[in-house]
Amino acid sequence: MTVAGEVMPVDWQRDLSDRLVSLGVTLVGYGDVSRGLAGELRHLDKAVSLAVAHPSGGGNVVSSGGVTAYCNQMADVDQRLERVQGWLVRYLKSRGWRTLAIPPDSLRRDSRFIARIYPLFPHKTAATCAGLGWVGKSGLLINERYGPLLSLATVLTNAPLAVCQSPLWSGRCGKCRRCVDGCPVQAIPDREWSSAGPAGQIDVQACTGRLTANREKTGRAICGLCILACPYTGKITRRPFAREDPPPGQGPRRAGSMAL
Repeated sequence: MTVAGEVMPVDWQRDLSDRLVSLGVTLVGYGDVSRGLAGELRHLDKAVSLAVAHPSGGGNVVSSGGVTAYCNQMADVDQRLERVQGWLVRYLKSRGWRTLAIPPDSLRRDSRFIARIYPLFPHKTAATCAGLGWVGKSGLLINERYGPLLSLATVLTNAPLAVCQSPLWSGRCGKCRRCVDGCPVQAIPDREWSSAGPAGQIDVQACTGRLTANREKTGRAICGLCILACPYTGKITRRPFAREDPPPGQGPRRAGSMAL
């Protein structure tokens, strides 16, 4: 157990990252999320951001009923994230630290009282604070290596983690407007994201209407044309994924050993 104000040794945290990657995540980042935390969560000011890359290839593109869409509803990916979260929560708690696992968005259908807290903390907040990416004009997290093709989960904790010293507070899409032009219902404004700006860039009503219409034709509430339009998606689909690829500014994530 560490004393107040002490930061965990670098080697310990590197081993933790390697262990999480060996369990199946693609990227791991650590962020200070105290800025803007809801009152119910202020005692958990550090976040471990976990990301899993979507499978490569065209298997996630759906063409049905005259609709072309990208399906980002991947039960196997979300279940993997949840398993890794479970291990991390047990590990941190066994060392006396408090935790709160915010599950992947598709797994938030939870009747427990604690589930009411989930909407208070978006995964993108942890990911940007951890330096894993920025929020694009589409409202999706964009990573320099994997673009928007990531599913996310978060563990909030009071563990004395060493956090990213270069969090991303603004977007890096610049003049690109491919997702803006590619949205069939004009739900995406040509506006760069900033953490200091107003929450919610997307016309949620228009986006939801499109999802509802697509569900009637394909059986699933999916669209994802903004994902397909992103230039980072094009770069990714032209080469295979490598799980050991490092996130921006970090070294390789090699599977390491850790005593359980």
